[in-house]
Amino acid sequence: MITGWAGWLTTQETDALTRPRMVLGVRLRRMREQSGLGSADAAAAVGSPARLEAMERGLVGSDPRAVITLAEMYGVTDHGTRMILLELAQLSQQEGWWAPYRQLIRSWFLPYLGVEQSAKLIRCYAREAVPDLLQHPDYARALIRLRHPGADEHELGQRLRLRLRRQQIIHGARPAHLWVILDEAVFHRPLADASSMFRQLTHLLDLCELPNVTIQLAPTGDAGFEKPVTLVRLPEHDLDDVVFLERLGAAFYPEESEFHRHEMNALAVQSPPPDQTPARLKEMISRLSHDAGGKCRIA
Repeated sequence: MITGWAGWLTTQETDALTRPRMVLGVRLRRMREQSGLGSADAAAAVGSPARLEAMERGLVGSDPRAVITLAEMYGVTDHGTRMILLELAQLSQQEGWWAPYRQLIRSWFLPYLGVEQSAKLIRCYAREAVPDLLQHPDYARALIRLRHPGADEHELGQRLRLRLRRQQIIHGARPAHLWVILDEAVFHRPLADASSMFRQLTHLLDLCELPNVTIQLAPTGDAGFEKPVTLVRLPEHDLDDVVFLERLGAAFYPEESEFHRHEMNALAVQSPPPDQTPARLKEMISRLSHDAGGKCRIA
């Protein structure tokens, strides 16, 4: 029987739609395993094995009718349990605050966006660009323009507003903890002009002062990862970390997170500690200012 969720259902913001999805997914998977019913039968009831897997992993919203059908198949007769399952299913289908930007968001990114905006802890490694949540507006605009060359000014503005709105999760009353390991190769890529890069570096320096933001700089080539990796932890203790891998215009959400968590831990140990990051950033800021003929200065 599911207990302890009724109060949560009525007090949490509905835009944290990923948490109902993932909580429901855990319950559906456990109920199926406890019932002894084969996954093939359950998949047939919801349409396909892929659909069942997505529901059980909380990557998609769940049709309340399909959830009740599964509950009946699993022998769940308790009225209170069925009502909570139904409420979770209804919440899982609600839109988040990002609904006005929906046409700009690729379908494969939506599951991550929901997880990100509900996170307790986000850990990531980046070597191609400064992660979205740490980007200064000028740097973000340059990167958006580079990746969407056909976008007009209105679309560029919309994409920038979406990115900056996402960043609020590290600045709110109960902010998420963000732990980022940046390959220094990020700062040698011509993604923005000198002025924008200067502002980005000083922005990172300011972020280092936040108690919920940890930034480590890994010397170029030292990291074991070849591509960006993000792990997201939600507040609920019985939910596994979500792994997000963005690859060539698509995304993968591996079910097993232990390998990536181990690799991230190893990289954190190998990289210079966070308390050395401000000094390294100041070195890069000073060098950039010198190369720009003194036109870039720390205010």
